[in-house]
Amino acid sequence: MTTKQTILRNLGIAVLSAGLLACNGAADRKAKYKEEGKQYMEAGDLEKASLAFKNVQQIDPKDWENHYLIGEVLSKEGKIEAAFREYSLVAAQDENNVMAKVRVGQLYLLSRNVDQAEAMANDALAKQPDNVEGLVLKAGVQSAKNDSDAAITTVEKARQLDPNEVSATMMLASIYNRLGKLDKAIGILEEAVQKKPDNIPLLTMLGGFYARNNQIAEAENMLVAVIKAEPKEAKHYKALALFQVATKQVDKAENTLRDAVQKLPEDEVVKGYLIDFLVEKRSPDIAIAELLPMVEKKPEAYDLKFKLASLQIAKNDKDSAEQTLKEIIEQDKQGPNAIRARDKLAAIYSTTKRFDEARTLINEVLEANPRDNDGLTFRGQFALSDNKIPEAIADFRSVLVDQPTNVTVLKMLATAHLRNNEESLARENLEKVVSVAPNDESARLELASLLLKAGQKDQARQQINSLLKLDPKSLKGLEGLFKLEIVEKQWDKAQEIAKQIQQLYSKDATGLYMSGLAYQAANKLEPAVEAFQQALVKKPDAVEPLNELIKSYMALKQSDKALAKLQLIVKQQPDHLIAYNLMGGIYLSEQKFGEAKTAFQKALEIKPEWFAPYRSLAAIAVMEKNKSEAIGILLKGIDKAKTPVELVTDLARIYHSAGEHSKVIELYEQAYNAHPDSVLIVNNLASYLADYSTNSADLDHAAKIAEPFLKTNNPNLTDTVGWIAYKQGNFGKAKDLIQKAIEIEPRSLISHYHLGMVYFKLNDTVKATEYLQKVVDGKLNFDGLETAKATLKKLQGG
Repeated sequence: MTTKQTILRNLGIAVLSAGLLACNGAADRKAKYKEEGKQYMEAGDLEKASLAFKNVQQIDPKDWENHYLIGEVLSKEGKIEAAFREYSLVAAQDENNVMAKVRVGQLYLLSRNVDQAEAMANDALAKQPDNVEGLVLKAGVQSAKNDSDAAITTVEKARQLDPNEVSATMMLASIYNRLGKLDKAIGILEEAVQKKPDNIPLLTMLGGFYARNNQIAEAENMLVAVIKAEPKEAKHYKALALFQVATKQVDKAENTLRDAVQKLPEDEVVKGYLIDFLVEKRSPDIAIAELLPMVEKKPEAYDLKFKLASLQIAKNDKDSAEQTLKEIIEQDKQGPNAIRARDKLAAIYSTTKRFDEARTLINEVLEANPRDNDGLTFRGQFALSDNKIPEAIADFRSVLVDQPTNVTVLKMLATAHLRNNEESLARENLEKVVSVAPNDESARLELASLLLKAGQKDQARQQINSLLKLDPKSLKGLEGLFKLEIVEKQWDKAQEIAKQIQQLYSKDATGLYMSGLAYQAANKLEPAVEAFQQALVKKPDAVEPLNELIKSYMALKQSDKALAKLQLIVKQQPDHLIAYNLMGGIYLSEQKFGEAKTAFQKALEIKPEWFAPYRSLAAIAVMEKNKSEAIGILLKGIDKAKTPVELVTDLARIYHSAGEHSKVIELYEQAYNAHPDSVLIVNNLASYLADYSTNSADLDHAAKIAEPFLKTNNPNLTDTVGWIAYKQGNFGKAKDLIQKAIEIEPRSLISHYHLGMVYFKLNDTVKATEYLQKVVDGKLNFDGLETAKATLKKLQGG
């Protein structure tokens, strides 16, 4: 009978044996996967090699040799940063892995970190003095430090140890090339190529040296030899074709690419190379003719179809491009190519003003892939155009998570922040733009403008100087510097810049116009007049010099000269509506209403949809105390000019002064229906409803249309929402919002009035008195002033 102890002992032996078997199984699997990975890597199948080494890593995360092999795969895949991390990990964890140290040193040397590379080379050679790649690394460090003799000695030692080591031969050739001994470098490589005629790095380096030595035929032969060594690599055909184009052998280059297409019939990349060549060196029509049968023969070749659509767009054949993209969408349904096609089709719809269709497509894209960057960019642009600023900001920020250096999106985000009254954030994004794209003129100038506005004049000047350092003849850069000198009242320096522009752009009127502005700013009006006159001689139809010329004449009290100039212009250019409008302004300033009306009406005959003359004619009617005529003129202008905000606000002012509040509300409602995205119209309507409507439904309407203002940092808009809350009896919300508005803009007396009234309703007499007293002391005349005075009197009376 078996005792209990015997059973337990046998059970323990069984468990131990099972554990040993399990350990042996894991070790066997690890060895198997590692060997498979090495074989795949040797065969050039990097994807399978990577999978095999990852399997090893799952079994044993601390197998440092495996980490080194992962680094080797990543390096061959061109993922240098990831490879560097793996090599560095191994070098730190496994003191005996010499090759990891060599690889880290090689990457340091590649990034010109010579000292770190030298440290790694020394560590490696301390462990293995005869490590050939370590010696080559050491030679590279010595060469980088201009110690060529030592470098040659070191690399020759490596070659003696292994005469067939390619990296040693290439290092020696590069050292001699650096010393100006190109013939010797070529001789070393020629000898090596004889021994290894299929070695791609040797052939490529020798071809480059031949080209540098103007041995064109020999260089071309090396590129042909590379193709023979690896006939299935598309990039080699491209390299040969580019060389042939560079050496003016265009027909030969075309034959090279056609040969590649024939030898690699399934490779879409080489077909793309041929099409790109035909576009650049033949014509888009020839490229399209070549591309169409390719697409017909292989409908699933999406990259070629996208190339076709791009060519059709470039030819302005948007109908054909639309059809091509729709075919991709139909074929790929909800796949990644269909999403990409929808993005491109949305771009076509946007450029052809089919905005509703574009929005529909973008919604489909983001429904299929909420992280699609093109879709998010489009939606952000639509939100920006609709003045939905917070939504635009959110979309642009989402794109920048994946594409932090996307210049276009950074600039749009800066614009959105500006509209949201967030100038510091706009500056931050523009600073990112100029760090990524130093040559971006518009970004640098916008940044300089914001810095100047923030009082940071030195930083603004630094940005403009950086632009001019990159391009001393930049007209925009010089204009920016000119504006800076004007702001700082450096009139002489401004004139110097204007003269510089006149010399650089002698056929243009810009320099003369700027000279006039500098004289004008310095109150030197006579020379300003002369400069503007000369600018108009250069460019007779220029509007800006004419405006400033007339302004200067009027400042000199020379209206007769101003009128004479304008009459001469309209005699020479009978349809010069700006001249007629300026003429009307002069007559109006002299209260010659009849002549003014004639001039403004003439401007309207030329351009009936221009709002400005209507404003002036209405102003004359008001001066003549003909309110009904003013109203009629403004109503006509609103109809003809499609409800311009300027005329709407002028008419609202007339109705308001007459106490016709219902007409103001009706007018703003009509304008809101015409321009629902106009922040000014929405704010005016919401504010007026809050001030002059006692109807709760109107207040609800005001709150609803003003709700998007809650997401902005604009003090006026925030104050509007707060005042509506006050009118609705929600005093807590009103207090928070109006306080926020005052924090953003502490000088706003209207916001102080509103907050004082909120505190009055909250029975906080101390703060109500404080805020209302500021309003009364501020002596700003506005509609709520009498209410503020009466409330303050009530508070002070106990």
